[in-house]
Amino acid sequence: MILKRTLQSICILTVNPNTTTSVIVQVVHDDGSLLPCAINAACVALVDAGIPMKHMAVATCCCLTENGFVILDPTKLEEQQMKAFAYLVFPNSILSILGKGSLLGEGEPLEHGLITSITHGVMPVDDYFYCVERGQAASSKLSAFLRRSLQQDQYPSDLSKTG
Repeated sequence: MILKRTLQSICILTVNPNTTTSVIVQVVHDDGSLLPCAINAACVALVDAGIPMKHMAVATCCCLTENGFVILDPTKLEEQQMKAFAYLVFPNSILSILGKGSLLGEGEPLEHGLITSITHGVMPVDDYFYCVERGQAASSKLSAFLRRSLQQDQYPSDLSKTG
C-alpha cells in the first residue's frame, strides 16, 4: 500500500483517463532497505515505460543505532539490530523539471519536501530530523546517478557518427 500511494502521488493520472498502469515488483532477494529499493526500481520502470510523472521519487533508508549513529542503506542484518529506522522518499530534483526560481501556484517557492516517511522503532524528534537531513543529502547523489543512467539509456549509441 505504501508503494502504491507513493507512486500515485508522483504520477500524473489525468493525462490518460480510463487507463490502468500495473506495477509488479518481484522480490528476488532481500538484503535490507527493501521498500526504498522497490520504490526506486518502480520509478525507473515508470520512466522507462513513458508514464507521465510530476517528478521521480528517490527513496532511502536511514537507521539509528543504539549509540545515536546514523547509517544509510543498511543490510537486512543491520536493520534488525537498529534501535529505529526511517524509510524516506524525496522528489528527484524538482528544479530540473520546473526550472530555477519556479514558484508554486500561490507564489510560494518550491521546497524539496518529503513524499513519504515511514518510521519503525523509537526515535527522538531531533534524530528523526537528522535522518531526514542525511537522507536528503543521499537522495541528491542518488538523483544525479539516476539522471545519468536514464540519459545513457535514451541514447545508448550515436549511430549517425559511425561510418
